[in-house]
Amino acid sequence: MDKVKGEQNLMEKIISYVPGYHGYKEKELRREADKIIRNYLVKELNEARMILNDFLKEIAESNDTTAFSTANRTAAVLDRIISKIEHANYGYSGFFDAVKVREDKLDKLIEFDYKILENVKSVKEMAKNLSAQGDSKKALEDFRKTLLELENIFDQRNNVIFEVSR
Repeated sequence: MDKVKGEQNLMEKIISYVPGYHGYKEKELRREADKIIRNYLVKELNEARMILNDFLKEIAESNDTTAFSTANRTAAVLDRIISKIEHANYGYSGFFDAVKVREDKLDKLIEFDYKILENVKSVKEMAKNLSAQGDSKKALEDFRKTLLELENIFDQRNNVIFEVSR
């Protein structure tokens, strides 16, 4: 939020003092912050996907068919999560939308997104360490479980958005 607020131009700062406009602009800033967070999450997960793809090549070259099957299922989960995050609802309802997000409760959504961010960082670190582990299949199964946990947490985001909008 601070980054987005800091990037306001002078006109936006002046207009933010106009009665009624300030709350609307604050929501727009929060929406922009939400978009920045989600874009960052997608970027980090795409980097994890690239690492996983390199690991898939290693597995394919080693002819480890059981690990390769697990790797493909894991890659599918990662792709699904990336898609969910990319296409998720904003943590804000537009000014004329049917469901309004109360401004004073949006910080709860930002805190929830921070938890997701921490989990995404763990996923990326885990991806980096895949090839360092001896048992490829076990490493992939653990990685897949971590991805499924992240997906579960992200799926709970809609409940948080709904709760915030009450």
